[in-house]
Amino acid sequence: MLTRKTVILVKPEATYGVDPVPTPANNALLVSDVDLKVQGEVIERDFIRSSLSPLMFMRGIRQVELSFRTELHGTTARGTLPNTGWTGALFRACGMSETVTANTSIVYAPVSAGFESCAIYVYMDGIFHKILGCRGSFKLNFEVGKYPTVEFTMKGLYASPTDAAPGAQTFAAMKPVPVLSAGFSFGGYSAVATKLEIDINNDVKERKSLNSASGIIGFEIVGRQPQGSFDPETVLEAAHPFWANWEDAVARILNIGPIGTVEGNILTVNCPKAQLRDMTYADRNGVMAYTVPIALAMTDGDDELSITIT
Repeated sequence: MLTRKTVILVKPEATYGVDPVPTPANNALLVSDVDLKVQGEVIERDFIRSSLSPLMFMRGIRQVELSFRTELHGTTARGTLPNTGWTGALFRACGMSETVTANTSIVYAPVSAGFESCAIYVYMDGIFHKILGCRGSFKLNFEVGKYPTVEFTMKGLYASPTDAAPGAQTFAAMKPVPVLSAGFSFGGYSAVATKLEIDINNDVKERKSLNSASGIIGFEIVGRQPQGSFDPETVLEAAHPFWANWEDAVARILNIGPIGTVEGNILTVNCPKAQLRDMTYADRNGVMAYTVPIALAMTDGDDELSITIT
């Protein structure tokens, strides 16, 4: 059995925890770095008796955590959701709204209510894990010369694995665009940086229930602390006041994009209020640089981040 033959299917749930039955023809994703953790509580039976030998333990609450990386790209037509291989269901299950404007754009932005969920089928080369009621968090990764990626970490309901094969898969036709001429700026300053990370950093908690077969009836997003980091080359304060911004906790617009030139596959990410959390010096091939963790704040609420595909 081969690691490389892992297959993941994802589909939105109309009703929480009810299987929408994703198919390999419409819901397969290209993924890497898959980490599936099936977690089960160990209940020790530690009683006083004449023997020092342990009794057998029992299995209590069970849940599943799944993380993986996939490409971040657009669609074949501007303002049109694709039929196959789309990450939208995952963004929506990570507390994001999906706004489709026909012939114009697809926009993802945070919400604070009405959270959606998704079903994830994981085929570990013949061992099938059906994970329903999934909600989670994500991190966007931009590195110069590489294609953008997004890392998802999802939590879902446990079901007993079975033996099954996924069948032939159809993946998204659109390819990602390398991060070149990416329009990256902070406070209007075009910093010379090599990478940018943006993490929605959702706090996902389980809902326990006496009436659940696994002890958990669902997962809720109860908070978020969006954050990230970038690594600009060091410049004098006269060129850009990084230290003054840090001292005064000034919020600046952080933007990357547009990345790409083909309609339907142009990506822009905007954070209207990014604050510098810390500032440390680093060496990049003999050139001085900063390592800059950032925090993302709201303006009017649910607007600290937007992902736009045009």
